Amino acid sequence: MTACELHALRKENVDSRKSLNPEFAPCVNSLPPALPAEVVKVVFDELALIATQPYEYVPDVLLGPRSSYMDHVRFQKGLTLVCKSWWDLATRVLYERIVIRRMGQIPALARTLSATDAGYNFGSLVKHITLHECAILKPFSDVVLEHLRIVLRHCTTLQSFSMVPHYNYRGRAWYGLGSALDNNWMALETIRNVLQTGRAETLRHLELSVQTESRTAIVELYHLLSQTTQLLSLKLAPFPCGREYEAYNEFTAPQMLTLPSLNDLQISMEGYNLYEWIASSWQLPNLTFLTFLDFYGHISLPFLAAHGGQLIYLHCYPSSSEHAASWHGMHVTQHGFDQLADVAPMLEHLVVCRAASDILRDFRKADRPLVHLRHLDVWVPHVAGLTRQRVMEESFEGYDDAPGSDREKFPALGENVRFLSHRVHGHSDLPKICHPSALSQSDEVRALYVRDVCVVQTSWCVWANEVPARIRDEPGSDTADSDEEEDPEFVVGDDEEDKTSWCSEDASDHGSGTGSLDGMAEDSYVMLREDKVTETGTSHQALLEQWDLEEIDRVRECLVRDGR
Repeated sequence: MTACELHALRKENVDSRKSLNPEFAPCVNSLPPALPAEVVKVVFDELALIATQPYEYVPDVLLGPRSSYMDHVRFQKGLTLVCKSWWDLATRVLYERIVIRRMGQIPALARTLSATDAGYNFGSLVKHITLHECAILKPFSDVVLEHLRIVLRHCTTLQSFSMVPHYNYRGRAWYGLGSALDNNWMALETIRNVLQTGRAETLRHLELSVQTESRTAIVELYHLLSQTTQLLSLKLAPFPCGREYEAYNEFTAPQMLTLPSLNDLQISMEGYNLYEWIASSWQLPNLTFLTFLDFYGHISLPFLAAHGGQLIYLHCYPSSSEHAASWHGMHVTQHGFDQLADVAPMLEHLVVCRAASDILRDFRKADRPLVHLRHLDVWVPHVAGLTRQRVMEESFEGYDDAPGSDREKFPALGENVRFLSHRVHGHSDLPKICHPSALSQSDEVRALYVRDVCVVQTSWCVWANEVPARIRDEPGSDTADSDEEEDPEFVVGDDEEDKTSWCSEDASDHGSGTGSLDGMAEDSYVMLREDKVTETGTSHQALLEQWDLEEIDRVRECLVRDGR
């Protein structure tokens, strides 16, 4: 071995020893490179596509901390804690849609939006605010209203505002509580003053409860809507609370109101004054979706003559399953459907609570055909035992058997008749959520959740496949005990003692989602075949992600055994 080779070996030995010593190891950055902002945005865009839609859950406090709504909120909070690069986009998702369920959450949210130490404008992220059955006590009413004004003042990009009355107002049950609940909280005068604090002109969607026979409420509604020039959808549900006595005098409707962008209107038929004012004094040039809430059996031809020229969707929605049963079973001829083609010639989708064969007979008597009608939905009290053949028999065969019957008055309808079960807890948007176009094949089946109820959609029927979701763990189980300890909202404390921040576990109850109004966006659902679906009552179990295969096989055997 030469001297040069020996020197090279010695040098290699020294270098290898140095490599084993951390002191001489090269400096390497142990932190992985951060994900590019474009990649993070793609991740959140994909999450938005599969996000829970607002119609899927019920944000009731009574359901406890293990409800699907609270699981959804916890998932959104968890996204903000993944890493720093996720925090900004996750925070935007978290604050986009806020649901206020308890009185103490309003001051907490006001503090969060007013805080300046974070260096972040949370108010600009809020797009949707819903007050869901939020009970306001009289001693705190003024303070809470002031905090709500602060909230709306900071929400500069608010697009949707919704108020659902507390359940104790329904049926005047609040009388039994003495003076505890402030029923003036839901008055339109109060709501108008609060919304004026914010930017009512930016609202796109508005849902309110109205004292339909109160002349004062109608005047306040006029002043409120005159500011919402960009409104796209409006829902005016009846407010079932008592009101102050108003001296009788002839009702003088406010002046003409124009809502040039409004395309979706839901209105109660209980109050004549409100109903007549909208029919005579509103201008709705772009109205295409109309829902009559609390439908009593007869459509208003003057109303449709005024606003039905561009209608493609008309929904006559019963207030309860009992009303659906009574109107479905009555054979009354004076419903006005025989003149529907005269007042709504562009109609494509009709939803009624009357026997399909009777509706078709009315169409036969009409002078003009409904040439664009493609879908006919019928509310029924129950769908137990229904099959495709029976639906067709109750609809078209009963119609075809009548003398002089033909289908020239509805040439585009074909056999597109569906039965809707009112057991799906009376969701007035169900025909749009389960739109017929969501199914690409006649034997296809779609399963999704509507208000925590598993809903099954076929081409001929839509029905609930299970009872409403309750607390998921039994009270005596270990999991339930741990949840009660970890989640303080399991026991609803006094609202005035709530000193936590809006984003804490028991003060921030808000969900997110970008679901469209008509619920026709893409949903995450399970595709099945028609022979794997059971009738109501055969099975009341459906998993969140997939149906149990053994259960499906058992259902299939039952259907084969029953000859269906």
